[in-house]
Amino acid sequence: MNNAQTRELCLSLMKADTEFAVIDLLREANFWENRNVWRYYGDRENNFSTIGNQQSRADAALVEKLINSVDARLMNECLIRGIDPEGSSAPQTIREAVARFFDKEDASRKPLAGLVKNWPTAMRTQVARKITLVSTGASAREGNPCFTISDQGEGQTPETMPSTLLSIDKSNKLRIPFVQGKFNMGGTGALKFCGKHNLELIVSRRNPNILPKILVNQSDTQWGFTVVRREDPEGGRRNSVYTYLAPNDADSSQLKGTVLRFTSETMPIFPVDRNPYAEKAEWGTLVKLYEYETTGYKTNILLKDGILGRLDLLLADVALPIRLYECRAGYHGHQGSFQTTLTGLGVRLDDDKKENLEDGFPASVSMNADGEQMISTIYAFKKGKADAYRKNEGIIFTINGQTHGHLTIDFYRRKQVGLSYLADSILVIVDCSKLSGRAREDLFMNSRDRLSSGKLRLEIEHLLEDILKHHEGLRELRERRRREEVEARMEDSKPLEDVLKSLIEKYPSLSTLFQFGKYASNPFKTVKARGSETPFEGKRYPTYFRFKEQPYGTILNRNCHLNVRCRVVFETDAVNDYFHRDIDQGEFKLELVSDDINIPVMNCSMPPYNGIATLSFQLPISSKAGDSLKFVVTVTDPSRLEPFKNIFIVNVMEEITEKHEGGGGTRK
Repeated sequence: MNNAQTRELCLSLMKADTEFAVIDLLREANFWENRNVWRYYGDRENNFSTIGNQQSRADAALVEKLINSVDARLMNECLIRGIDPEGSSAPQTIREAVARFFDKEDASRKPLAGLVKNWPTAMRTQVARKITLVSTGASAREGNPCFTISDQGEGQTPETMPSTLLSIDKSNKLRIPFVQGKFNMGGTGALKFCGKHNLELIVSRRNPNILPKILVNQSDTQWGFTVVRREDPEGGRRNSVYTYLAPNDADSSQLKGTVLRFTSETMPIFPVDRNPYAEKAEWGTLVKLYEYETTGYKTNILLKDGILGRLDLLLADVALPIRLYECRAGYHGHQGSFQTTLTGLGVRLDDDKKENLEDGFPASVSMNADGEQMISTIYAFKKGKADAYRKNEGIIFTINGQTHGHLTIDFYRRKQVGLSYLADSILVIVDCSKLSGRAREDLFMNSRDRLSSGKLRLEIEHLLEDILKHHEGLRELRERRRREEVEARMEDSKPLEDVLKSLIEKYPSLSTLFQFGKYASNPFKTVKARGSETPFEGKRYPTYFRFKEQPYGTILNRNCHLNVRCRVVFETDAVNDYFHRDIDQGEFKLELVSDDINIPVMNCSMPPYNGIATLSFQLPISSKAGDSLKFVVTVTDPSRLEPFKNIFIVNVMEEITEKHEGGGGTRK
């Protein structure tokens, strides 16, 4: 094929919206049945062992494609500035990269830099137009749609595609600190959700501005493209194998040809309104997933039950916004009904919290489990609002804004948590971005869609159980919900009460049947009493942080059993987000004082809520009954010359034991 024919084949494959159309195009070009022009993905015949063991859900696999596009955008911005991505001058975190390349600010000097939630809407939209997700093809009633992900990232040359976009287990990003991808395999997880033949189109061109002055290969300025497919087990091979089209210089013995390529100044890889391939780009990457499985999300992708809601959850705090377009026929509405910007659940809830969240939420808690720092953000939804933001997820764990695993809402029904009454109204996001590399590997599977079992996970779950059970805001909300339900039931029983009242007045002897009087008492505070309570108004920089109902400077004594967490209650006028806000956040540390040496205590938390902060921690492993342990809690922030210091003594008691007696015995 000449250059024009090759370009036309690429355009035709881009516009094809069924597997049959793709196969017909490849048959016409004499590629589909020609085994010699297909190369093993990752140059491994046994690649199904890796590709087939990725994400278990189609939505999580789709997220990996979007994450790759975010990484590519950050890499492009780094390279065009002449910065070595692995060098010391490169950004050391994703947020720092976003701050430097898009906010054009130093994140260390401007605390709000690098956070999408602080961008104006126009900026979010502008940046999002360079990472797009487009839905084309079949409508909900006809079958599965095709998804096209396009980005104007660094792009790849035709010669480097086998070692980058089409590789497995390479260390391409392993030493780059400001990208999400590490394992060089997550993008393959989407393949098994693509129709019967698992077809995927990849088109890419390297940014000409980052090419060396002397080209390594004359094709480096060209567009390269290929089609990935799955071949069924045959000829004694027990597993399927993934291959990609590589007809140039194909060798039947080695199966290591190169991908198709053509010269073109631009390619229409971005959408405009409802035209999926209209805006031309000089470079970038397009990935098309044919007939992608969307069980449960077959409606307009932008609607409540479309894929947007799932992506918001799985990209809770996405580093860069992404523009979504619904380009399938059969959907009606005004122009704005077919495109929107994906910013992540955190941004959505921050923008709409008055309509969706209870007062006082979100509430954040700093966590320290096994020496690893995390921040949990608790979202308590108003009745009926949570279903718009999550399904069965109760606690999600994120790294750099991407969900890596979750616990279901059944977590709240555990006896150790006791929040079954609020299970349908709570979502907790645990930010694990500060985990060490070893801890990240221990907590998450490499597929980044589920948790691994182990000591760290157990520690985190125990800590979350304690935080949620004793969180003042959740306890107040639980009691308020119960009160409202009881009051509603009592209101519903008013007609029956009126009938009984008239009967008792007519026949006074009936009153002896009712031992507790004529009326049922309300076990909760009355509306008048609740209305008299003064709302808490915290201060950005607290003026006190002391033991509850004790003057500052008091050394507190308390007892604690060996097998329970120790809790110490403080009172303060600090605002609820004192320890996690973006600017001038407060810090606290708990230390064990031993022989005049302060030893940091791990596995602790101290969330302030409406003037109360409950410190919760586990006694040191070496503790034994009869010990008297001295602790100091230090709280400070940039406004203070001297920190708040509170000292308390813990008298260690014997373990609490549960005794079960035979028959109907009681438990001590």
